[in-house]
Amino acid sequence: MSRTIKCSCPCIPSLPATISVSYGRSWKDTEETMEQLNGNEPFTLHGSDTSIMLQDFWRWAYSDLLNNTHRGVLAEFLVHSALETKDVARADWLPFDLTSLSGLRIEVKSSAYLQAWTPEDVFSQISFDIAKKFAWDGATYASMAMRNSDLYVFCVFTARTRDVSILDLDYWDFYVLPTSVLNEKVPEQKTITLSSLLKLEPVKTDFAGLPAAVESVRLSNETT
Repeated sequence: MSRTIKCSCPCIPSLPATISVSYGRSWKDTEETMEQLNGNEPFTLHGSDTSIMLQDFWRWAYSDLLNNTHRGVLAEFLVHSALETKDVARADWLPFDLTSLSGLRIEVKSSAYLQAWTPEDVFSQISFDIAKKFAWDGATYASMAMRNSDLYVFCVFTARTRDVSILDLDYWDFYVLPTSVLNEKVPEQKTITLSSLLKLEPVKTDFAGLPAAVESVRLSNETT
């Protein structure tokens, strides 16, 4: 199905007023059809429930939250929880990570000093992926790579010792930045270090202040 949408996003000034987009599966369809599981669902065999529960799989597969992939998903969940976004469940094929209640498209990136595979006294440089991506609509890829969000939330797990739980929100920092700033200042850059990010003057906040930080960036965008 093909439809024409109006683009009024202030962070992508180069886009035309209208864009024709072909949809194989719409983002709205994903929100409406995604089933949220609770972990108590049993695996079945020959039509009967087994003693194996979905939460058993979750414990087995996702307990190592320092793993880069799992930490990235956890960061998305934290931003979702702080903002109480519209997203019923995570859909990793969308061109952005979350949708705020006001309709803002949010890209979430995470980094940490500690990695699952490194010794405790070896710290990683904090850096984030900011490369443009070809959006996927469920059927085809977009013809042009771009940053497909209104703003970024960069999440840093700041602990430097392994006795700190990654679930301790006191050890998370969040940096909120309009995508328009990245497009203006580092249009072709694929990664950015924390020190370089700070030069772009993002709004830094803790978990509790994240909703206000996102709203302040949104209001700033609307007045420019």
